[in-house]
Amino acid sequence: MRDRSSTRWSLIVMRGPDKRVRQFRMRRRFIVAAPAALLLLFAACLTLLQAHASWQLAALQRELAEQTVRHQEAIAAKDGQIRALEAEVRELSDQQGELEARLRDLHDLERRLEDFFERYGGDGDAPPVGATGLSGADTAGDADTADVRAPPEVTAADMIRMLNADEPDFRTISGMIDDLDRSMAYKIEEARRRKLEADALPSVWPTRSRRVTSTWGYRRDPYTGKTAFHAGIDIAGRKGDPVYAAGDGMVEDTGSDASRGRYIVIKHRNGLRSLYYHLSAVEVEPGDAVMRGGRIGALGSSGRSTGPHLHFGVEADGESVNPLNYLELVKED
Repeated sequence: MRDRSSTRWSLIVMRGPDKRVRQFRMRRRFIVAAPAALLLLFAACLTLLQAHASWQLAALQRELAEQTVRHQEAIAAKDGQIRALEAEVRELSDQQGELEARLRDLHDLERRLEDFFERYGGDGDAPPVGATGLSGADTAGDADTADVRAPPEVTAADMIRMLNADEPDFRTISGMIDDLDRSMAYKIEEARRRKLEADALPSVWPTRSRRVTSTWGYRRDPYTGKTAFHAGIDIAGRKGDPVYAAGDGMVEDTGSDASRGRYIVIKHRNGLRSLYYHLSAVEVEPGDAVMRGGRIGALGSSGRSTGPHLHFGVEADGESVNPLNYLELVKED
């Protein structure tokens, strides 16, 4: 009996009517196995493709999950930033009123500074920094200024230190400017008072000459030859030389007698008087107000005199004192 699996099948290939016919003989087993193998191969390919697709899908799912986590973290971070910005905006909004108030305070401070510098910046009467008064003239003040109290000292360094602070208090600085204003006004008034006192002192040399021929105190009298007290200094000069008021004051007396000759007595502040004897001319009258350094007469040799000179004396509360203690200039060598 013939094995059916060994039966051969013929495959005739005709390429055309005028071409050769090709005949291929194949076993029946091969004809059956070939499609089965192709099916198996196709199934295997599908299985591999499906496995690969599953792996890619799992990878994509993992990547998507990771991206989702990252996006959620980024969103959370952004939400935090947004909340921080919202809080900052609220804080800035809360500070707006305060900033506007500080701006108004700053404008007020600027205006006060401008007023201050307009008032004192170029004022020649303002006392210099560190001024401590006048030498030899620190006497009691007037009754209307005796009770004045100096305001607390405010220095520029204090204001600069406050301005350089992280959050300068403009209102406090403005108050400091008020204190400084009062301090400057006090100092100017004090300087004015001291200037009045200084100008009232008989401290300006009373004539052109500087040659002192006789000093204050006991000396030999040129007429009697005896020792006598000389209540002033004698300044030699030329007849007609100008005689000046040694300080601000009021002419208390003028006249002429055998001893003093033509004379002038000027009353100053604080119980001081200055005396000018042996004049050749008197150019003021009692009650006249005279200024320091202003001309009041002319040097001469009237009265009890041995030659042209000015007898200049100073009295304090009616007592004769040495005029050289008050004069700005002293006898030249």
